[in-house]
Amino acid sequence: MKKLLIVISDRSLEAWAQSVAQAMHVTDPWIMIGSPLLAAERLQQQGLEPSHIVLELGARGSELLQEIDALGEQCVSGTRVVAVGTTNDVHLYRALMTRGVLDYLPMPAVAQDVASALESGKKPTSVGRMSGPQEPAAKRVIAMMSAASGDGASTLALNTAYTLSELFEGRTVLVDMDYQFGMVAKNINLQSQYGIRDLFEHPERGIDATLIRRMVAQYQHLHVITAPPDLRFLPSLSAQAIPELIATLKQSYDTIVLDLPHVWLPWVAAACQAATHPVLVAQLWLKSATHSTRILKAWRDHQIAMDQVTLVINRSGAKFKEAIAPRDFEHVCGITIKHMVANDIRAVVQAEGEAKTIMELPPGKLSQDIGQLARMLAGMDIVPSAEEKSDGVVKPGLMQVFTRLTRRD
Repeated sequence: MKKLLIVISDRSLEAWAQSVAQAMHVTDPWIMIGSPLLAAERLQQQGLEPSHIVLELGARGSELLQEIDALGEQCVSGTRVVAVGTTNDVHLYRALMTRGVLDYLPMPAVAQDVASALESGKKPTSVGRMSGPQEPAAKRVIAMMSAASGDGASTLALNTAYTLSELFEGRTVLVDMDYQFGMVAKNINLQSQYGIRDLFEHPERGIDATLIRRMVAQYQHLHVITAPPDLRFLPSLSAQAIPELIATLKQSYDTIVLDLPHVWLPWVAAACQAATHPVLVAQLWLKSATHSTRILKAWRDHQIAMDQVTLVINRSGAKFKEAIAPRDFEHVCGITIKHMVANDIRAVVQAEGEAKTIMELPPGKLSQDIGQLARMLAGMDIVPSAEEKSDGVVKPGLMQVFTRLTRRD
């Protein structure tokens, strides 16, 4: 039997708290008005043992962490907690996650979303002593490739890498390997004297950590190795150069994101094989489905396990004359769609015009979906909701990460 405690900061939120209880199918919730510390004192005094807790923090932030710890000390093992509030602070988000809070949802939070977050995800041990979400896997290598030219892998690579660099303490590097048409540096107005060309045009000198440090440019907390600024022929790279590059990057970085060109060459194949997370970005139209089938066959031929592959549908919701259904796309490709990213060309154009990432713009569905993709690739829990299922394909876009991530000090 669920024992639901909802802590709200203001009496005006009582109706919202009741709607959360109704979504949880709880007829007699404990609704307390006040702080987490006051809730802890009442639990101790009254001997209450809630199984589920919703903490409404309002505009308060990290100053409440000690109070949340005190509340955790009064909870039994297995208590599930979700926090909601209006504070947009990645430090607070991390601190809550390390305490085992299942998610932090921005207010005004939909009651059903809060209920879904409480009833899904990783099972904690207790509020103050939870194991928290999965930490970023050691030395993660994410390789993103478009199925068809223009499907948007570069945009997703940049914004996913940026999100991961802000979400975790571990260092993240984005390598723009689109040698001829790479746009990462241009999109964020990043000036760099060196880049991927300097790594590969002199193979006799090898690749070491010192060389990498010279080639890296920095955008906030994201490190970037840029593509050449001028149009050049694709170099005759040795496939063996790619494992050497990745091995060297692993000495300095926890997460490596490779933005691969839309070509199929031995060194591109080597990059896909070296990835722990190969990501294929496609759209729901015929050309993209056709090329997805061809690329996935090449990946299978190179012994890339399909259960490792993340198939992402970009610009979901766009209306194309040749649009096909997600189920048909999956049937043709023989693989399940793992994630769908909203179509918001205005946000993309605005980000390019301001030389920012999409994640730095005011929050929207697109930034939320990209944040969820980053969470998925980081191994963090994703909670689907019934309304986010389309044609049998789950779009894991409910558990909201801070899509407008703030800078760390």
